[in-house]
Amino acid sequence: MDSLDTPRAQRLIGSRLGGLFETRTFETVALRRLPRQFAARRARAAADVSLGGGPAAFLREVDAPPAPHLHDRIETALAAFAEVREAHEDVTDRWEAAFWGDEETTPDERVALERERRRTDATHARPDAFDFLVRDHLVPPVAFDVPDPDDARERWAHELAEPERLYAFSDSTVTESLPRVSRSKTVLGPGTVEYRLRFETPSLHVGDTAEARVYEPEDAADGLSTVIFFSGLGSLGDRLGYWPEEEAVGRRLARRGYRVVLPDAPWHGRREPLGSYAGEPYLARAPIGHLELYGAAAQEAGVLVDWARTEGAPAVAVGGLSLGGIVSLHVAGRCGDWPASMRPDLVAPVAAMGSVTQALTGSRLVSLLGVDDALSAAGWTGDDLNDFAPLLNPPAKPALSPERILACYGSRDDVASAESMASLLRRWDVPRRNVVTWDRGHLGTTMHLVRDDAFQRLLAKELDRIAAMRTDDAGDETGREDEPGTAAEPTA
Repeated sequence: MDSLDTPRAQRLIGSRLGGLFETRTFETVALRRLPRQFAARRARAAADVSLGGGPAAFLREVDAPPAPHLHDRIETALAAFAEVREAHEDVTDRWEAAFWGDEETTPDERVALERERRRTDATHARPDAFDFLVRDHLVPPVAFDVPDPDDARERWAHELAEPERLYAFSDSTVTESLPRVSRSKTVLGPGTVEYRLRFETPSLHVGDTAEARVYEPEDAADGLSTVIFFSGLGSLGDRLGYWPEEEAVGRRLARRGYRVVLPDAPWHGRREPLGSYAGEPYLARAPIGHLELYGAAAQEAGVLVDWARTEGAPAVAVGGLSLGGIVSLHVAGRCGDWPASMRPDLVAPVAAMGSVTQALTGSRLVSLLGVDDALSAAGWTGDDLNDFAPLLNPPAKPALSPERILACYGSRDDVASAESMASLLRRWDVPRRNVVTWDRGHLGTTMHLVRDDAFQRLLAKELDRIAAMRTDDAGDETGREDEPGTAAEPTA
C-alpha cells in the first residue's frame, strides 16, 4: 500500500551537512532574505484578489508605486499566475470531496491526491512569477493597517481591565457547548496515519474554521498521550511538501506511539485569508493582530485538549515553536479558569519570548519587516504598548504548576529574546532541570529541534510519567520521583 514519504529536505537537514543550518552564518543570511520572501508572498496575495483587473489594479493592491513601464511584464505574470491558481483550485476541490465529502476513495487514491494537492498548494503559495517586482524592491513585505492607539484602547477597554474576556471561556458549562470537532478521512504517512480536524473557532475576534493535522502511529491503540504543537509565524502547514514541525514533532513522535496535533494558528496554513498571506494580519495590524491571534489560538488549544481527552488521551501537552511557543505560554498562564477537561497536563514552549511588548520595540525580526516603523507611524509609543501588556504578555504567574512547564530556547536568540524568555521562566519559578538551552540563535534553535530529538524525548518522557500517574490514580504532584531535565543535556 502506498504512503507519503519523508521529504528530501528533511533527510538533508538531518544529515551531517545539515549542521550548516544551525550556524550563525546561515542565520544571518536567512534573516536578511526574509523581507524578500514575505514580499513575494504579498505579491501573490495581491494577485489572488486582483486577477482580471490589470496591472494597475495589481500594483494598487500590492501597495507598490505606479510602474507603467512594467505593465507588460506584470500582465504576463498575472496570466501565468491565473493558470497556477486555476490548477490549485481544481485540486483543492477534488481533495475536499475525497477527504471531507461522501466520495468513496481508496487509501492509495488519497495518497496520490494528497501529493498532488501539496504540489499545487506549494506552487500557488510561493509562485515565482512576481520575482522581478520583489528584486526591484517595489513590493513591501507587509501591507500595514496598524490601528490608532487611542481607538484600540477604547475598543479593548473591557479586555484590558479583565484579560479573561479574551482568553477564558464564558462559564464552567462551556464544554457542553463546545464546537463539534469533525475528522477527515485518513492518509498513510511514513510510518503514520494522518488526518485533519475542523471546528468553528470559539474566539469572538477571529470567526473562522479552525484546522489541525493529526499524526498517529500506524498501529495506534486506545489511550494515546497527545501533543498539541503550534507552528511559527508565517507557517503554511501542510500546504507545502516540507513542513519542519511535521517531520520533527508530528511524525517523529507519532512513530514512537504518541498522537500529535499540529494546528493551523489563525490566519496561517489553510486558514490564510484571501488577499493576505499566512500570518500577515498578525503583523499588519500589530499589536491588535497579536493579541487576537493569541486569544483565539489559546482557546482553540483548549478545545483540542478536550477533544484529545474524549479520545482517551491519558496525558496532554500543549507546545509550540516561536509564535506557537508564545501561544503555549498564554495557555500555561491563562488556563486556570478553564474547565478541567480543557487544561493541559504539560506546556512545552520552544524559542518563544517572555515579553511581546519588548519584542515589538526591540526584536530583530520586527525591525527587518518594518513593524517598529509602522507602529511609530501610527502613533504607538512604548507607553501605549505597555498599556496593552496585560493582553500581549503572558501573565505574571502561570496557572499550571511550574513543574509542568518544559522550555527550550537559544541563548543567542535575538528574534525571540533569550533574555526575556529566561526572565519569564525565573518569575514563573520553572525548575532549572525543566529548561533546555542551546548555544544558538532563533533559526539555529529551530534547526536543532528538527535535526536532534533530545527535546522531543524529554517531552515524551514527561508525558509517560504523567500518564503513569493517571493510570495509578495517584495524581499528587508532591511525589515527583523523576526529574525532566535528566532526559536531555541542559546545554548543547
